[in-house]
Amino acid sequence: MSFTRVTRTNACPVCNRGDWCRVFADGWVECMRVRSDKPAKSGGWMHRIDEPARCYMRPPPKWQPPTINATKLMRDWVAGTSAAALAGLAASLGVSTASLVAVGAAWAPPHAAWAFPMCDGYGNVVGIRLRNERGKFAVRGSRQGVFLAAVPAQKTLFVCEGPTDTAAAVELGLFAAGRPNCCCGGVEVRTYARRHECAHAVIVSDNDKPGLDGARRVGAELRMPYAIYVPPAKDLREFCRLGGSRSMIENTLRGTVWNV
Repeated sequence: MSFTRVTRTNACPVCNRGDWCRVFADGWVECMRVRSDKPAKSGGWMHRIDEPARCYMRPPPKWQPPTINATKLMRDWVAGTSAAALAGLAASLGVSTASLVAVGAAWAPPHAAWAFPMCDGYGNVVGIRLRNERGKFAVRGSRQGVFLAAVPAQKTLFVCEGPTDTAAAVELGLFAAGRPNCCCGGVEVRTYARRHECAHAVIVSDNDKPGLDGARRVGAELRMPYAIYVPPAKDLREFCRLGGSRSMIENTLRGTVWNV
C-alpha cells in the first residue's frame, strides 16, 4: 500500500511532528507518538485522519527474536565508515564524532543511510535504526530496542528519545540511554539501569502532551525514582547545539519534583 513519509513542511496530522510517521493513501496515518487501539507492526499506532487522536494503553509486545545478524551488520558497517563521513554527520547534528562513536553510528551502504544499533537491556544488538534525508526507518528483520552509549556508568541515567539525542546527552557528559519513541522502551531501560546500579533516572521529554504522557508511562515502567526534564529547546540535541550544558540541566533538576 502506498504511503508518504511526513516532513517538517508536511507534518503528521495526528502528532503534528515532521518525522517518523507515515500517511497512507487510504486515509490512515501511522503515528509513532500518539497511541490508539490499533497498534502497527512498526511500533507505532494507526489513526484515521477523519477521527480525533485518542490515547490508549498498549499491551506489552510479545518478544520476538531478530531475524537478522544485527551485530555482524553493524560491525561491518562501522569498519567501513570513514572518519571524514562520521565527522560530516557530527557537524550536521551539532555533536562530536566521539559522541557518535559512543552510540555506534555507522554508514550503511546498502541502505544509503546512517545506522544506529538497537539493543536489549543487556546490551545485545537486536535491530538497526536507519536515518537519511528521507526519514527514519529500520533494517527489515530488526527487533525494536533501545540506544545505548559506550560510556562509564553514573548514578543518574538520562533516558532520551532516539540515537541522536542520546549522542547529545553523551556530549553533555551524561550517562544516557535512548528509547525508540516517546512511550516505549521502559522495560529494557529498567534492565539496563539495574545492571549499572543507577539510583535514579531523568526522562528527557518534548514539551507536548504525547511526549509528557509517554515520559510518565516510561517512568512508571522503570520502577525507580525518576524526574521528567523538558529542555528549553526543540530537543536535547538542539539544546546542546545552542550552548546548553550539564550544569544548566542539574540546576533545573534541583527544583524538579521526583516521582518515587
